[in-house]
Amino acid sequence: MKLRPSLLAFLFALSLAGRAAAAGESVDLVSTAGRPIEYDGKTKEMVVTGGARLTYGDIILTAEDIRYLQQTGTATAHGHLVIVRGDLRMLADDGVYEVATGKLHLTNPRGGSPPHYFEGRSLDGTLQEFTLDQAHLYFSEPGGFAPSVSANSIRVVPGKSYAAHHAALRVDGVPVLSLPEFSQRLDQPPLDYTVRGGFRRTLGAFLDVTALAPVAPGLALGAELGLFSNRGVMLGPAAAYKLTSGDDRTTGELHSGWIYDFGHRGTDLLGDPIDRQRGYIDWQHLQTIGEHITITARLNYWSDSEIVREFDRTRFTPNQQPDSFLEADYAGTNFIASGFLRVQPNDFYAVQRREPELRLDLLPTPLGGGFLQRGEIGFVRLREDTPGTSFTLGSERFDAFYSIERPWAATPWLTLTPVAGGRVTHYFTALGAKSDYTRALGEVGADLRARFYGDFAVKNPRWNIDGLRHLVEPFVQYRYIPDADRGRAYIPQIDRSVFSTRLQPLDLGDIRFLDDLHPINTLRFGLDQRLQTRDARGGSRDLVTLILAQDLRFSRQPGEKQASDLHADIAIAPAPWLQFDAYQRLAPGSFTLHEFNSGITFTDSHFWSARFGTQYLRGDLEEYTSDVRIRLNERFAVTGRWRYDARRSLLYEHTYGLRQTFRNLWSLEYQIGWTEGELRESGFHIRLQLEVLKF
Repeated sequence: MKLRPSLLAFLFALSLAGRAAAAGESVDLVSTAGRPIEYDGKTKEMVVTGGARLTYGDIILTAEDIRYLQQTGTATAHGHLVIVRGDLRMLADDGVYEVATGKLHLTNPRGGSPPHYFEGRSLDGTLQEFTLDQAHLYFSEPGGFAPSVSANSIRVVPGKSYAAHHAALRVDGVPVLSLPEFSQRLDQPPLDYTVRGGFRRTLGAFLDVTALAPVAPGLALGAELGLFSNRGVMLGPAAAYKLTSGDDRTTGELHSGWIYDFGHRGTDLLGDPIDRQRGYIDWQHLQTIGEHITITARLNYWSDSEIVREFDRTRFTPNQQPDSFLEADYAGTNFIASGFLRVQPNDFYAVQRREPELRLDLLPTPLGGGFLQRGEIGFVRLREDTPGTSFTLGSERFDAFYSIERPWAATPWLTLTPVAGGRVTHYFTALGAKSDYTRALGEVGADLRARFYGDFAVKNPRWNIDGLRHLVEPFVQYRYIPDADRGRAYIPQIDRSVFSTRLQPLDLGDIRFLDDLHPINTLRFGLDQRLQTRDARGGSRDLVTLILAQDLRFSRQPGEKQASDLHADIAIAPAPWLQFDAYQRLAPGSFTLHEFNSGITFTDSHFWSARFGTQYLRGDLEEYTSDVRIRLNERFAVTGRWRYDARRSLLYEHTYGLRQTFRNLWSLEYQIGWTEGELRESGFHIRLQLEVLKF
């Protein structure tokens, strides 16, 4: 039975409008070829052939033929089916779409939303969440080394996450890892790996691979494999995790490797021969529990002092003296309770072990009458082994500090803060003729700080200047801590001062080298200046920062002068793409420069970046460095790194690289370089590195 097209169209549109009005959406079924809508009396369906389109809200369904059953709101489509919603696009041979419920069934589906694509034997679900049978999920357009997941079934939440069952991870269609079941966010690659290869004089030809695959939400496991022609095979497990549960967050990563090294190994820092059995473990962990608890851990095990330097210099440069510790903090309203454990898995560095240290810190808190109080109390068990010997120095120490200060605003721009405090330290194990020893120290002093500012109506769109404010804050600090070296002969010196060119803390509560104190009778004065402008994102932005400080010592240690060097820190950032920073230290009388470290950085995220730096320490160091990266086009960039030692007139490191990206998925870097003058690393090297980009 057939009705006239005009009458049918009117009755069909009227019925659809009436049915959809309650749902708040409208259903529109039309022929894209200009053919009439037909009615199948047997199935009670409206039929469009030769090209049809059904629109429901923001969903568009097209196919060669669409049959729509108005009673149930079901559309059955055949031939070149396409369904689109926003940036999600699906193609299939045929399928069924229930308008009212949003349920969807497709045969041989394929599609996705950039950069993620999928295909499978069938699809069931909704456009918000669906399951693919015999499926492949791609993390870029298929082909050309694209990473993918193949599985018996994959549940996908578009733009958010996926879960795969009986899956295999593939690269360019080649399976690389099988996993029974795992789930992951879509913004993470299914396989995160780095491949490095090349040649170094000490290692020979080498190939180093690190690969991580997701095994659970937020958890990826894998391995590190290194092949070195002059050394052997290095292998170890690797992991990365990022877990969230409510307000609790946990992140961390693990790297490791073991090798039977048949090459020339030489000696370690202590002059001892390095064993053939070598290995390392590097584990970092950060965890927050609710709003109050933070747990931080770091484990660095090295079988010898040279293993990381030789096999992975990129990890050695920022971590040349490995540290292993565990710390747990509880932050209260006005206090912090903490436990700290430092261990020594390596025997070639001197480490002040804390086994453990327990502390309770009282933060600055109003006491009444304008007074502020702060303090701390703690116990620590200290141990230190002398490298290369069997000598161990130990100490158990109880320590308590308390201070009161009273800020007094002499004028709106001048504040005077008198300070008084005391510190009691008890050593349960003492040296000399004493079995234990107690030391009590007091401090008095004051802080004087002024504050001036000026506002200037200056605008410069080129430099993003929207007004200027110049802040000037001169300050004076005085601390008197007499007889701080009292009982020095009885105190095991484990927490001792270390070499530093910076001005040291004056306040008794801030000094950490409690076993190596000396009397303090010091006046520190300085000037803090800042030039600021309004930030378009809110608040202010520092354009120029200059901090000057100098000490006058009325009580001096051997070799110290009454007037310390003048210390100057300067930072200039007139624009987001330009930054200059410098630190210098010079003698106030002769203006002899004792130290100067500086760097100027140019950054253009689209084309190039460069940093030029200097490091100068009178009589010991004079180096000049530069790092440059120039983007040639969307795929290629060149890099350069130079290190020059002026004292030896030696360009001791120069490296040149070409970085290539392809398919927005992979980064391949080619690098050649030379190093000179370093005992274990000098010589020519070639390096290639392939890594998957984060997306």
